[in-house]
Amino acid sequence: MTLREMQTEDLGLVTRWLQSPHVAKWYVTSSTADEIEDIRRSVTGEQPTHVLVVEDDGRPIGWCQWYLLSDYPDYANDVDGRPGDVGIDYAIGDPTCIGRGIGTGLIDRLLQLIREVHPGAGFVADPFATNHASRRVLEKNGFRLLGERPVPSDGSYAQMAVYRLP
Repeated sequence: MTLREMQTEDLGLVTRWLQSPHVAKWYVTSSTADEIEDIRRSVTGEQPTHVLVVEDDGRPIGWCQWYLLSDYPDYANDVDGRPGDVGIDYAIGDPTCIGRGIGTGLIDRLLQLIREVHPGAGFVADPFATNHASRRVLEKNGFRLLGERPVPSDGSYAQMAVYRLP
């Protein structure tokens, strides 16, 4: 598994993934177009989130992203962020890759990559509280549940499971 920087040319593929029910259910909070615009702003450097394409044997299968919580202070407050913490998000877009342990490997690889840049960082992730598969992936990687709580998302609140890895 490799992680490479997302390019604007990858946005068409991410759009297709976001339109897949297994991704849209957990990732699209407003509209696919809004999500793609948010990712595009990160890819072009307009906002400080690092977006990566996940490849398995050179084949794109999903994406992930990471960001310093200090760049998003309101969100950091909502998830009990600490100085130096990094937030992560991830999605397996290819439905043939679901349930095969790829998510667990993806998180492990993403954490390794971030630790190369921010060796002392703590990590925070907040999947939907009902996304049991995502929660298991985090727990397999050593994340601990801080609690379930409403977290703002696109003008509304969603019940999220907030996890931390020291």
